[in-house]
Amino acid sequence: IGNTVLTYRDLLAGLKGDKTFDSDIVEIMLEQNPMLDDMVISEANDGTSNKTTIRTGLPDAAWVAFYEGVQASKGQKKQIRNTAGRLMSKVEIDASLFDTAPDKSALLRDEISAHSETMMNEMANCLIYGKIVSEPKSFNGLVNFYSQLGGSSSTDDTVASHYVFDAKSTTQASTAALRSIFLVGWAQKSIRCFYPRGTKGGMKKGEFKKVDVTNASDTTKTYEAYRQYLEWSLGLGVRDYRYGGRIANIQADEMFDTSGVPEYVEILRRLVTRTRSDGVKQVFYMDKLTWEAVGVWLARKTMTNAIGFKDLQERPTETLFGIPVRIADALNTNETAVTA
Repeated sequence: IGNTVLTYRDLLAGLKGDKTFDSDIVEIMLEQNPMLDDMVISEANDGTSNKTTIRTGLPDAAWVAFYEGVQASKGQKKQIRNTAGRLMSKVEIDASLFDTAPDKSALLRDEISAHSETMMNEMANCLIYGKIVSEPKSFNGLVNFYSQLGGSSSTDDTVASHYVFDAKSTTQASTAALRSIFLVGWAQKSIRCFYPRGTKGGMKKGEFKKVDVTNASDTTKTYEAYRQYLEWSLGLGVRDYRYGGRIANIQADEMFDTSGVPEYVEILRRLVTRTRSDGVKQVFYMDKLTWEAVGVWLARKTMTNAIGFKDLQERPTETLFGIPVRIADALNTNETAVTA
């Protein structure tokens, strides 16, 4: 399940000849962030934007007898438009340094790798926290789709808040270091990314050429340098809220406490149970400290309740409830509190 969807690695392997985007850039990106191995991607259906029809309600069905007939019904849908953001970086290497380098390819790859890492960090942050309200040139990340609490008390599974749980401490001693755990079910029908039409994956690098560069500290001086532009265009769309979710308001400065904190394992279990998993690739995303805390929460449960890790379907270093866990550095930040 979920292995037939197209990811960046699949796209890299499938494009050949003059139809390919730059494989070395994608390989570097894949090394730096495993989220690219998970995310499902497709070409946008409207230039740099993607029009998406999302389901907001299901049609009716009725039991009937012979000759009785049934009343027609239809599901409820609405159309939304998601836009792709365009991220660029400029590589410049002093021409004298490059021309005298014993291994020019290694020098260029090292420079591209540094710029690619910066782009990957920025894109990873946007995939989670991007807001076109504050940065119109970017795109909306996951927090925009799962931005309101519902969780424990919610009964309407057609709204996103049904899949957002509150994990704040009952003592509410601090809200200065809030974290989230995201559960994403990647698939074309649920949550996926897209690249602008005709861009062959949304990643490309420009021509590597020699140019005159003005000295930053003395604008009267110039020198020759080799320049190359890197570009990455990407957008995110959530077609069906039911395949993703979020545990919000985790207080990083209290999540190892033993009193005044919520039943974290119960919340995790409820999130997994509540989200749909049919035909998608499910992945947990969290920062490293939170993953450390998850291991502690589960260990405490096994010690106090005599529940084995196998009973929780949990392997601490790889999966949680049988679902792969990815460490996302972008989640290592202080979030704004999520409310109902």
